[in-house]
Amino acid sequence: MSMASQPRQTWAFRKLRVLTQWLVGLRIPNLGSAYLSYHPDSYTMVQGHPEFRALLRGFTRFNRSNNGGDMQRLWTFMLNVKQILAENVPGDFAELGVWRGNTAGVLAHYAQAAGRKVALFDTFEGFDQRDMQGVDASRSAEFSDTSERMVRQVIGAAACVCEFVQGRFPDSLRPEHHRRYALVSLDCDLHEPMRAGLEFFYEHLSVGGLLLVHDYGNPAWPGVKLAADEFCARMGEHLIVVGDKSGSALIRKKRSPEPGTAPRG
Repeated sequence: MSMASQPRQTWAFRKLRVLTQWLVGLRIPNLGSAYLSYHPDSYTMVQGHPEFRALLRGFTRFNRSNNGGDMQRLWTFMLNVKQILAENVPGDFAELGVWRGNTAGVLAHYAQAAGRKVALFDTFEGFDQRDMQGVDASRSAEFSDTSERMVRQVIGAAACVCEFVQGRFPDSLRPEHHRRYALVSLDCDLHEPMRAGLEFFYEHLSVGGLLLVHDYGNPAWPGVKLAADEFCARMGEHLIVVGDKSGSALIRKKRSPEPGTAPRG
């Protein structure tokens, strides 16, 4: 072994050791589900997206075992939010199903920089019993381990552009929420709130606006796929499935619906 190669190998082993410690720290129940992947070239080759590391901290805070290995979802959020802003699609941001605020923090970061608002809808107490029906009738109460205070911690200073709307959706809607949106994250797991969220926000979505549907490809939450498929069939829209951990889907509004065809929120 040449002396010149030793520093390179030492560096490589050091990086491998750090990576191994990181994976163990994630406490992944099935390490076979993990794999290494590249970051986008726009980040590694030209040092774009300098906000990535700060957003990563919020994306994984209080949720490292789930989000720590889901970089594809974080990049999907970041790149698509920036695309919507680059195209000047009008409207605010919103999220239905906030839990601990990991993706709300991404929305809030860009909204603050762009002078927009973020409406965050959640019970902040877990599932509402009234939504556990039909395909979700056998579900137990989940995601109660959160609070508005915890979400504010995760979001940080950008929480100043956020409105926290507590309650069961769509009962929690107020007149001021009937406004224009450019991008909405839907992460509510159950069929009934997903159905209501798709209908309300699509009606108020600007042309070119984006709906990010989490868990579309996740067999643990069949109500999400059912609601999204029913909605797309009714509205003549199409979705794109993302290869992230839970099979997120993207729906971009291509046109204003014909009078009388838009679903009501």
